[in-house]
Amino acid sequence: MKVSIGKAAKEAGVTVTTLREWDKAGKVVSERTPGGHRRYEIESVLIYANRNKKCEKITAIYTRISNTVDQSELEKQKEILQLYCASKGWKYKTIEDIGSALNYNRAGLLELIKLIETNKLERIVLNYKDRLLRFGNELIKEICKYHNVEIVIVTEDEEKCYEEELIEDTLSIITMFSAKLYGNRSRKYKAILDEAKKLFNCKDEKEHQDAKDTKKSQSCG
Repeated sequence: MKVSIGKAAKEAGVTVTTLREWDKAGKVVSERTPGGHRRYEIESVLIYANRNKKCEKITAIYTRISNTVDQSELEKQKEILQLYCASKGWKYKTIEDIGSALNYNRAGLLELIKLIETNKLERIVLNYKDRLLRFGNELIKEICKYHNVEIVIVTEDEEKCYEEELIEDTLSIITMFSAKLYGNRSRKYKAILDEAKKLFNCKDEKEHQDAKDTKKSQSCG
């Protein structure tokens, strides 16, 4: 029996968007009416939907820190997210990474993408929106949307200074490209790295002093 996209989605227990994605991927059968409307073979839709339901999907907790110095921050992220998932009654798997958000070859990130692609995830839970990638989050969102995976962000405002991690990532880029251009043993490479560190350190010191001055003027007033 052929039915409309709305009725087919309702019968299958999925959204209309999900059904359209299944259609594009050739996972379900549909036809067009003379007026251009989709009509779905309800049996094929239900067979595919039930096949997906048989595989119990889980929640993935994903945490990341930039370097090993922040190990306590990693544990803090995990604790917050695990308690959150437990309060929701979600069965979860914890995935963690240590590395820059600019590095797309992190073991944890690749594991997460594999779980998404194999339709084993119901949702991904993050502390902050930039935990996955500094740039390219929209790409991950599109992949999740295609596979009907929800992204849950628990904390909107990151406690750790955003500028601090951005500085670390920028230094990583400078280090990488300077090493490729001049070799990591050359004087030029070391000079560029030293200047970059001085630049960012000066900025940090100025911001720190400005904050102290502001606090002092407020106390005086």
